[in-house]
Amino acid sequence: MRVRHGVTTLLAVVALAAVPAQASAATPVAEPTVTSAEYPDDNAWHPGAGVPGSFTFSADGDDSVVGFYWGNTDPAATFVAADHPGGSATVSYTPQASGPDDLYVASVDSEGNRSPQHVHHFYVQSTEPLITGPGETGVGVPAEFRFSPGMADVVSYTYRIDNGPETTVAAAADGTVTANIVTATRGSHRLDVWSTTGAGLTSGIAGKVYRASDAPLVASTDYPENVASGGPGVAGVFTLTPRTPGVVEYVYYLYEDWDNPTVVPAGPDGRASFTFTPDASGFYPIQVYSRTADGKRSGLGRDYYIVVK
Repeated sequence: MRVRHGVTTLLAVVALAAVPAQASAATPVAEPTVTSAEYPDDNAWHPGAGVPGSFTFSADGDDSVVGFYWGNTDPAATFVAADHPGGSATVSYTPQASGPDDLYVASVDSEGNRSPQHVHHFYVQSTEPLITGPGETGVGVPAEFRFSPGMADVVSYTYRIDNGPETTVAAAADGTVTANIVTATRGSHRLDVWSTTGAGLTSGIAGKVYRASDAPLVASTDYPENVASGGPGVAGVFTLTPRTPGVVEYVYYLYEDWDNPTVVPAGPDGRASFTFTPDASGFYPIQVYSRTADGKRSGLGRDYYIVVK
């Protein structure tokens, strides 16, 4: 029993030593001061996401201080030694996102006692690029997304879909680029984009959520969707555009009459059109699917609502 008690006591001492000391009256280590030319704590906006800054921690002459713990999480966990007891240390930190940011810094003495933690609060300007693109794309076919710079001297953009592989494209002389991006699967996706300057600085990351669907597009100038148009006996032409590769025909249903489909062959470019002539005023819902040469139908259909005056 004595041996077991001795081991238990030893383990307790080791565990206590592993816990960082906290500030207390018994360990009066002075709180550090923090300064930064690039990101001062002054309630103003400064350089920007992806732009590094230097931060200097000072013990203000407290000779017991041998270093500092710092980081952008609370409590600070990264140690940097002071240049001499009671001295200072300078680190580089690069904000990754625009908006308010904090660095947490505590002085530490040779016994591991920490000072009260200093919070250096600053504001980071936006450098994220602007993403312009559709809210819905096709599946397996390219869609155009335009990237515009949020900082000077942008020479390229890097993008990824849903944390997938990264693709880098060169920017034009004006700093913009239009990328043809292919989404492989249906559903909701997130496009992340960041830029790089000629000096190698990277911007913050911009994100755009969009949906990918293989349902074909339906359009008509004679009967725009949900707009009262035409009239009984007035024919309307409807244009169908594929949203997946290899489409050879379309099938549509009127009033969800699944037993009476109408098949429309597609042209070489996968597009097609059909003419519909309503016989009375009212509401005509149609649903359109595409089909490939092997008979595979699109997983989703496009609902289109014709309103006849």
